[in-house]
Amino acid sequence: MAHTTLLNFPANAMFGDNDAQLVAGDNPAVHDVFEGRPCLALDDTDEAAALTPEVAMPGQYAGGTLKATIHFFTASDNTNDLAMDVFVEAKTPHSDTLDMKSATGWDSANSGTVSVSGSTAGDPLTLTITLTNKDSVAASDLVRFGFRRDCDSGNDDISGDVYVAALEIWEDT
Repeated sequence: MAHTTLLNFPANAMFGDNDAQLVAGDNPAVHDVFEGRPCLALDDTDEAAALTPEVAMPGQYAGGTLKATIHFFTASDNTNDLAMDVFVEAKTPHSDTLDMKSATGWDSANSGTVSVSGSTAGDPLTLTITLTNKDSVAASDLVRFGFRRDCDSGNDDISGDVYVAALEIWEDT
C-alpha cells in the first residue's frame, strides 16, 4: 500500500496522559526500556493513554485519508486481540480560539483491533487505524495525537502489558 509518512513519534517523544485528557479515568502510559529500546507500557487491567507533543502538520499533507500505525509488542500474549483508540486535536493558528492553557479540543475516538495470533511475545507488530475523526486537520495546523489501550473493551483480551515503540501518522497516496 503506497503511503506518505507525515509524522513519526518514537516512544521517548511521547508522554503519559497524566490528566486523563482522552478519557476520564485513564492512567498515564509509563516509559520502559528493553535492550535499549524505549517504549510505553499499557496495562492489561487499567486503560492507559499517551500523548504526542504538539507539532505543525507537514505541508505535504494533502487532506486525504489519514491513518495511524501503532508499532507495538506484547509482554507475554501471542494468541488474543488488542483494542486501541487514537485521537486527534488540531488547531489552526490565527483562526481557532481554543484557550491552550485551560482547554482541549480532542475529536472523537478512532478505534481499531488487531489479533496477535501466530506471533511470539516480543515480536514487532502493528495496528493501523483510519483517522475518520481527525478534527478537520489541515497542513500547517498545530496538531497532536493521543492513543489509549481499551482493555475493558470486549475486543481486547490480551493478557499482560502491551508496549508501544512508535506512532506513525501517514496519508494514503
